[in-house]
Amino acid sequence: MNGDKGRILRIREFLREKELDAALIFSPSNRRYMCGFTGSTGYVVITETKCCFLVDFRYQEQAIKECPDWEAVKIAGEADVCSWLCEQGFLRLGVEHDFATLRFSHLLAQKGLNAAGDISDVLLELRMVKDEEEQRRIQRACEITDLAFEHVLARLTEGMTEAEIDGILQSYMRAYPGVERMADRFIVASGEHGALPHGIAGERRVRRGDLITMDFGCCFRGYWSDVTRTVCLGRAGERQREIYEVTLAAQEAAIQGVMPGKTGREIDGIARKVIEEAGYGEYFGHGLGHSFGLDIHESPRFAQNEAGDIPLKPGMIMTVEPGIYLPGFGGVRIEDDILLTENGCRNLTRAAKQLIEL
Repeated sequence: MNGDKGRILRIREFLREKELDAALIFSPSNRRYMCGFTGSTGYVVITETKCCFLVDFRYQEQAIKECPDWEAVKIAGEADVCSWLCEQGFLRLGVEHDFATLRFSHLLAQKGLNAAGDISDVLLELRMVKDEEEQRRIQRACEITDLAFEHVLARLTEGMTEAEIDGILQSYMRAYPGVERMADRFIVASGEHGALPHGIAGERRVRRGDLITMDFGCCFRGYWSDVTRTVCLGRAGERQREIYEVTLAAQEAAIQGVMPGKTGREIDGIARKVIEEAGYGEYFGHGLGHSFGLDIHESPRFAQNEAGDIPLKPGMIMTVEPGIYLPGFGGVRIEDDILLTENGCRNLTRAAKQLIEL
């Protein structure tokens, strides 16, 4: 993926709309989205007639390989970027206001450059709908994640720490070609720790009778998966089984309700209603899900806020992850990754969802 003409055309349209000389894009995910560069530092510059990639000595060869259709410009740092822009006469810029630091903004101003337009929303909108190559990468990430779940189930035993469970998942997925990275530590929350929606894997040892929630995924060639499963070590108690079945029913109802044209707020409401009617509404305090791709959290969202007001479109990829969290008792979350289609959605996650008792 070294650039897409449709993406570049949309940036140029924005430049014309806002009467700007150039777009300057340098957040890691948006930089990779526009030109395919995977290094840690570089600057994408797009004008009405040019596509340039500004890069320092460390990444010159990598940039030539990964961005063959882009004009490479050697720079030594931020000051060089500003000087080059001035020399080219690119004074009115579209910049990612969500990412630019105050220090860099001051540097632009000192050089007489005007960050006159915020290009963040244009990039956000472009990235909402995944093209076929993006879909393939996310599908592969989901496949690897499914296999990791099967792998950890065969090795999970009483007395193991949450951190050890995290280690099994991490080491398994890292071995797959194309897997670039994962979270520093996954969410592995057992027993009463499961009442914490973001209970990062720690030193608690799992015990017989525990519900164990595992939220994990991998980044395959730049694109993430994000899956959660809750299992029981031993036979589940009546209340454990109840909150599991309510959570699963809420998730399945929401997935069945997904349709292009609906909003994330509507889909969130479907799951929330199931949980509320079962008497657990106050214990489901987060949104139902979020989009993801180059970043693990993107827009739109299944939520009861403005991020949930965006109409759904085919090609969007979202998580669906309701949960119930009971303080002092434990919790359940079940999360799948879905691809919006013309007539509904397709579930990219294949890992078993019925309650597993180990």
